[in-house]
Formats: sequence, structure tokens, C-alpha cells
Amino acid sequence: MKMKKFLMFLCAVMLVFGMVGTASAISFTDTQTLNVTIGEGPIAQLWWGDSYTYSHATPADFEVPWDVVNSATLKISGYWIDDNNDTVAISGSVVGTLTSGGSYSWSSWQWLSWDTPSISFFDIASTFSSWTTGEPFDVTIIADGYCFDGIIQIASSIFTLDYDNASAPVPEPSTILLMGVGLLGLVGFSRKRLNKKS
Repeated sequence: MKMKKFLMFLCAVMLVFGMVGTASAISFTDTQTLNVTIGEGPIAQLWWGDSYTYSHATPADFEVPWDVVNSATLKISGYWIDDNNDTVAISGSVVGTLTSGGSYSWSSWQWLSWDTPSISFFDIASTFSSWTTGEPFDVTIIADGYCFDGIIQIASSIFTLDYDNASAPVPEPSTILLMGVGLLGLVGFSRKRLNKKS
């Protein structure tokens, strides 16, 4: 009889621990093919740098602050990028500058890339400390050229997010365990009372 009660108690404890959900890591990637030209000086008929803003998608179930961001990166590729002075900002906060590199050749009245593009990597995990669930995830590139700089060409942007999906606050395991033990105690007490009446 005691063994049966012990097994019932053990099953109940396992059930309680089974109810405690664990967060699962999820990877998400959003790629934007941009192919936009941004003027950056008088040679491009601008007396100051121009800018371009675009948005990246975020996962539908990604909720701040419940979900934990393990890593978040932004990879931007482009051409004719000079002097490391072209700024990249996310939702108004500067995260760095584009890396110099990438060139285009003019042939048959088309832009053809003969060179490896400039690739710029940004660690943007800290961006999500001030981001609110459902807000647009806007990226702005500001071409900040000198007098005779002309244009920069932005080819693509890749946003990668790795996060633990918790969805909403989950009660602590110890709280659930305490509640389960309490319920078991109540069941045991009520059965004891029923046995006494019989």
C-alpha cells in the first residue's frame, strides 16, 4: 500500500516538472535585396550626404523582454564605399559605419560587378534592449561623403536573430512544485477523511 502511494506521489512530481516549460532556441533570418544608390556629395549634385531607410521583418512570436536574445547580426553588402564614414543606424541609434570596398565597372550601359562587394558586419544584440515588440525594425544608411565623393551602392542587407522563445513569463519551477505538493497534500487529506468515515 505504501509503495502504491509512493508511486502516485512520484508520478505527480514528474507531471508537475513536465508542466514547467523550457525555452527553445530559434534562428530567424530576413534578407532584403536593395540595389539602391545613395548620393554623397556635390559630384552627385548634393551638398551633403543623402540617406536611405528600409525595414527588416522580425519573427511574429518574438516578444521583448520575455524572449532572450542570444545573438543578432546585420550584414550589409555594397559597392563604391570609401573612407569608413558612411553611418548605419537602427531605429535612430548608430551601430557603426560601412567597411570600405567594392567597385563597379561600366560595361554595355549596365552596372556589372567585377569586384567582391564590401561586406559590413554589425553585432546588434544590444539594440533589442530598447526595442518594443511590434515596432518597425528600421535600418538607415547615411552617406557622409567628402567633396568629390559621388555615390555608394547598397546591394543587400541580411538580419539574423537567434533567440530563446519564452513567449510570456512562466512561473518558477519551485513555485509550481510547491503548488503540486500542496495539491497532493489536499488529496491525501481528503482521502484520509473519507477512509475514516468508512
